[in-house]
Amino acid sequence: MATFDAIVLGGGTMGTAAAWALAKRGATTLVLEQFAHVHRLGAHGGRTRVIRHAYAESPEYVPIVQRADDLWLELEREAGNRVLHRTGGVELSAPGYGHARAARRSAELHGLPHEWISPAEVNRRWPAMSVPEDWDALYSPQVGFLETEASLRALATVARRRGATIHEGEPVRGWQADSSGVTVATNAATYRADSLIVTAGAWTGGLLGELGLPLTLLRKVLWWLRVDDPAPFSVGRFPVFIADSAAGEIYGFPIHDHPGLKIADHRGGSPTTVETIDRTVRDDEERGVVAGAQQLFRGVTDRVLESLVCHYTMTPDADFVVDRHPTRPNVTIGAGFSGHGFKFATAIGEMLADLALDASVEPVPRLALARLAALSSPQVTDTGVPIARGSGLRALR
Repeated sequence: MATFDAIVLGGGTMGTAAAWALAKRGATTLVLEQFAHVHRLGAHGGRTRVIRHAYAESPEYVPIVQRADDLWLELEREAGNRVLHRTGGVELSAPGYGHARAARRSAELHGLPHEWISPAEVNRRWPAMSVPEDWDALYSPQVGFLETEASLRALATVARRRGATIHEGEPVRGWQADSSGVTVATNAATYRADSLIVTAGAWTGGLLGELGLPLTLLRKVLWWLRVDDPAPFSVGRFPVFIADSAAGEIYGFPIHDHPGLKIADHRGGSPTTVETIDRTVRDDEERGVVAGAQQLFRGVTDRVLESLVCHYTMTPDADFVVDRHPTRPNVTIGAGFSGHGFKFATAIGEMLADLALDASVEPVPRLALARLAALSSPQVTDTGVPIARGSGLRALR
């Protein structure tokens, strides 16, 4: 039986980041991934993800993303590949919506570089924009985007270079843990390790069924829209953006490595499961995000060049779970990244490695598993926004 210091179940974004962190600490590491290492069935599809620091969701996330940013740059140096592009970012809110002001509070609390600017100034700096005069606007120069596939490949490269083993196409049949270690069985072999890290994304609930984790899967769609003139939307001339309004929480990117403007709605989404998710984009499904884009940008058409279905794995409060198993301390869990986890991956990987290797390390309280005992399994409205109801976390009751 092959033995390791740590086994990671799930070789997606967080699992590969954990493998790099473990390998940097000298831990012998095995990653088991049921699909190819980079694939379109998880949460990392779609080419790019935003990295932003003035965090509207909570100022508590700011130190984590700052650490993640440092580690993304370290990854670039070690791998020899660029994965992070600084573009600056504009966060916008229509009257009655609070995203921009919440981001401003985080920036002020942590002393982050930012500007509170008028819509007229937004439209002057970025001529493709046409923001209404009564909107709020925050500009942050540190904002940018990460290339997802390049990031995952770089993480795998440096983890392997440091001795980690990554097995693709090897689903896990089951695992056991006791005081002496953990055993993991696949169709190919059985493995033994001192500790286990579970980072299985939407498949986490099945691997940790005894916990009754209140996780809900939401179907999400990304679109790339044709624009009349790509030049004003190009990297260097156009920022990452988030626009909070009645149209949704619309976000997007400069045009990069694709002829279309990538755009999506962070709000909403249809409840689904990994077995039943509809990966076909329906006709006119983009109508809401197109309307939102055309309200704010000049030259955006309704012609869809490409679309892609991915998913969010939601916790009831949209905060992550990064903690040890409540009854098996040699099992660590990274789950429920709720559609905003990718930017944090390098820091989350470090947290998971620390929790797995050092019994004295405590989880970040906001990300601790115990909080879910007081919450409920999310009920999802017709817009896909989770609201609380019923069940809770069985193993902590």
